[in-house]
Amino acid sequence: WIKFKEYLKTTHRERSVICRLSYAKKYYHVLLEGNAKDILSLSDQKRLQVMKSLASLLKFMGCYDKWKDIKEKYQLKWSNGNNSLEFQTIVNNETNYDSMVRWVKDTCSHIPRYYSNILIYCTLTGLRADEACKSLSLVKNNPDNYLNKETMILEHFRHPNIFIRRTKQVFISFVNYDIINLAKESNKYSYNALRCYLKRRKLQMNMNYCRKIFATFMRNNGIEQEVIDLLQGRIPKSVFVRHYYKPDLARFEKVRSLLDNLYNQLI
Repeated sequence: WIKFKEYLKTTHRERSVICRLSYAKKYYHVLLEGNAKDILSLSDQKRLQVMKSLASLLKFMGCYDKWKDIKEKYQLKWSNGNNSLEFQTIVNNETNYDSMVRWVKDTCSHIPRYYSNILIYCTLTGLRADEACKSLSLVKNNPDNYLNKETMILEHFRHPNIFIRRTKQVFISFVNYDIINLAKESNKYSYNALRCYLKRRKLQMNMNYCRKIFATFMRNNGIEQEVIDLLQGRIPKSVFVRHYYKPDLARFEKVRSLLDNLYNQLI
């Protein structure tokens, strides 16, 4: 288990390591017995986490083929294939664009500026919560090796240990002076500190809304899905994107021009 934990550390963040190790210890009997009945009754999300943990364990042990056999035998899927649930999520009025923007604005009005800056910065960059907090720190403490002042682009790829992870990556973000000033005025960069603060104030923590607001706003204003994917660290595996899609740089500049409009919605 100690060696497995060290193996996980090479490809996963600390929280993911704890999760993978915990589930692997609890459900490794599935691999020994070749019997996955105990995980069939789990919720979709928990079953997915258990499957990832067991798959990682067998990769570490060099017998991943055994996992393929179990997965095929019990028809285990990496997704639940329930399109109706995804549709309900999309059209849910409680998490539509306006309600998500309202949550950001209301929450920012009830918390100190050094915390509200994190939410606004996350929304304007489209970064994941943890990425946004680390990006804030870099902008303020190490801008010369991060912010390209000529192009006003945050070059995340210069810090691969932080931003280029095994499954979650981000390469660049377009910014303007308002966004940079948000970072410079911040003196708090911890996602966990913000989460705990909101919990103490009995406020909901929906920081995942920020990334969704960015994507929805850009798409509603005519930015192609491929451009949004690239800015949020998703590289589609389609032949079109990998070999043929060469967007005009003006499309990226339009993203920067739209940031002012999004900023005005939030402030």
